[in-house]
Amino acid sequence: MSRDALIIGINRYNGKALEGLTAPSKDAEKVAQMLNQHSDFRIKRLPEYTGSDGNRKVGKRAEVTVDELRIAIAHLFTPDGDNVPEAALLYFSGHAVRDEGGQGYLATSDIDPDQGIYGYPLQELRSLLEASPIKQQIVWLDCCHGGALLDFAAVEPGTQGGRDRCFITASREFEAAYTNPEGDSSVLTSALLTALDPAKKATGQVYATGLMDEV
Repeated sequence: MSRDALIIGINRYNGKALEGLTAPSKDAEKVAQMLNQHSDFRIKRLPEYTGSDGNRKVGKRAEVTVDELRIAIAHLFTPDGDNVPEAALLYFSGHAVRDEGGQGYLATSDIDPDQGIYGYPLQELRSLLEASPIKQQIVWLDCCHGGALLDFAAVEPGTQGGRDRCFITASREFEAAYTNPEGDSSVLTSALLTALDPAKKATGQVYATGLMDEV
């Protein structure tokens, strides 16, 4: 059985709505490299480009629209065909926002609140996870308001309906994520990278429950 990962780091935003960032692409690439070196996940990056060395990397300057993000996440958790992966992992680093009604969104480059465009709704992600045939669902959200994903009983972390779920967010639904002015990575991603390093484990392996406890 295969395992798939979608690693997202969005730097580019509509400056009238949100300022651009520099850390998300760097953090996303670090997570992608960690998984590539120490796991058998098949990794897709968003945005993605091929460097001069021929290696795929998370793009620093490319934009990601809400349609692109929606398609990529849907493909991860509800893939076509009969060969359903055993596990699917979503990592997101970038802005997240709430609308006037308090709903949370993973902000995309084409955000335009005046036009009702905020990004990818976390409520839609919750529904997608419920409908997903994938048994092991892993979601790491390094953004503000990420806890909105956990805001209903059907998708709490743990085992429900025959699914194993590992959800880690940098903040609760009403909070901004902590920044890390003294480090190269955000607070959450720094903790993730440390916890994901098998060389720092007595068994040489990383398990979801231990990962959550350590983070």
